[in-house]
Amino acid sequence: MKQSKFLKPIGLLLLTLLLVAVVVAPAAAQEPEEGDVQIQIIDFTDFLWNPADTYVARGDGTVLTKFNVIGAQQFSGFTFQVEYDASVIKPEKVEPGSLLPGTKGVDYFFNVQTGFGGDSCGDTAFTVNVVYFDPTVQINGTGDLFQVLWRSDPDAAVGDVGDICVDGAESQVVDNGGAVGPAVPTVNGTITIEPASIFKFQIGLEGGKNSGLEEPTTSDDIYTKVVINGIYPCDGGMVDALGFCTFNNATALPPYTVDISRFGYLDASASFDDPEDSSAVWLWAGDLNDDNVVNILDIQLMVSVLNAPVGTSPLSVAADFTGPGAPPAPDGLVNIIDLVLVAKNFGMSGPTDGSPGGGGSFPF
Repeated sequence: MKQSKFLKPIGLLLLTLLLVAVVVAPAAAQEPEEGDVQIQIIDFTDFLWNPADTYVARGDGTVLTKFNVIGAQQFSGFTFQVEYDASVIKPEKVEPGSLLPGTKGVDYFFNVQTGFGGDSCGDTAFTVNVVYFDPTVQINGTGDLFQVLWRSDPDAAVGDVGDICVDGAESQVVDNGGAVGPAVPTVNGTITIEPASIFKFQIGLEGGKNSGLEEPTTSDDIYTKVVINGIYPCDGGMVDALGFCTFNNATALPPYTVDISRFGYLDASASFDDPEDSSAVWLWAGDLNDDNVVNILDIQLMVSVLNAPVGTSPLSVAADFTGPGAPPAPDGLVNIIDLVLVAKNFGMSGPTDGSPGGGGSFPF
């Protein structure tokens, strides 16, 4: 009997979802039952500042950085000591990250203590402390643990570099019994003072590719397109090499709406009323036929180039979303990791609101 035309795409989707289930199931199996406090295996793969190196406008400019964990296993609390150069930058606001389950003050204690001297990368420090009230609640997975809104010092000059770091020697993660987990590494980053601008934001691509990267193909080159208030591009017409879009056109008044697109990703549209509200905007991976929906057609296209080296066709170039390292980078091969990423976003459509949502970490 001749096979139905509909069996093949459905079979591909079921196979892909099965692969996702194989990845997700081991983590889910470790979840304790309600009311059952179990012995934990507390661990992590790595920590990073997201972004690791960024810029802030001179004269009371602000920039948001996130402190991410990769592969957290069964954290019940943590203490991180953050150090910085107070003559260049200062923290204005420290908030819980998106990876923390529950609500601050209801499910967990979130405390920021100031007044410390730094001894690793900066002259001043503060600590971020989290403890869960219910010992069965755990922090698992990949994402940001906390985020810091930094403000430039009014006296800092253009080109000054402010070091930031989490001092591993003064930081720790703990399980539900208060036992300390593996040693935390010292994680370094920088914030550089640059000329003041009306606003500036960084664009993150799911999977880790640099949004400022222009990729040559046999037809049209692939690059990140930005339109502000339906008319204006970024300064210079393009996203810069670090993935930033800067805007200095004083004839355009708030509110500002930024529309962003790139082949292989869902479009995003983000708005802010005040220049100081501008923050990172994220694009979700998986739209390989450029219809602003991740569906069975994208799965089929992904399978057609699976395990093939990236060539010069737009499809193979766009489909290489991920690769090794932290943060990840394209590795020149379309593989199962890229396929799982597309399957994870199956059913999503654009434009998104530019937030990372439930997709975990988007390292720059």
